[in-house]
Amino acid sequence: MPAKSKSTKKAVSFDEYKTIKDEIIEISEQRFENIFTKRLQSFKKEFKSELMGELNPRFDALEIKFDARCNAIDAKFAGIDAKFDGINAKFNAIDHRFDSVEKRLSFLTWFMPVLITLILTAFKLFP
Repeated sequence: MPAKSKSTKKAVSFDEYKTIKDEIIEISEQRFENIFTKRLQSFKKEFKSELMGELNPRFDALEIKFDARCNAIDAKFAGIDAKFDGINAKFNAIDHRFDSVEKRLSFLTWFMPVLITLILTAFKLFP
C-alpha cells in the first residue's frame, strides 16, 4: 500500500474526549428536556381540561343555589317594600289631615282675635 492511502490514527487527548463527551451529554439533556417539557405541557392541558370538566358543573350548581337565594332575598325585600309603601300611604293620609287641621287652626288663630274684638266692641256699644 502506498504511504498516502494509509490512514493514520491520531491519538485523542483526554481534554478532547471530555469536550466531546460533555457535548453529547448536553445534547442528550436538551433532548430529554424538550421531550419532558412537551409531555408536561400536554399533561398540563389534559389536567386543566379534566379539572375544569369536574369543576364547571360544581360551579354551575353553586351559581344556581346562589341565584335562588338571591331571588328569595329579593322577594322578602319586595314584601317589606310593599309594607313600607302601605305605611307611607297611611302617613301621607295623616299628613294631609294634619295639614287640613293646621289650616283650620291658623284660620282660627287669626279669626279668634278679630271675633273677640268684634264681640267686645259690640258689648261696649250696646250697654
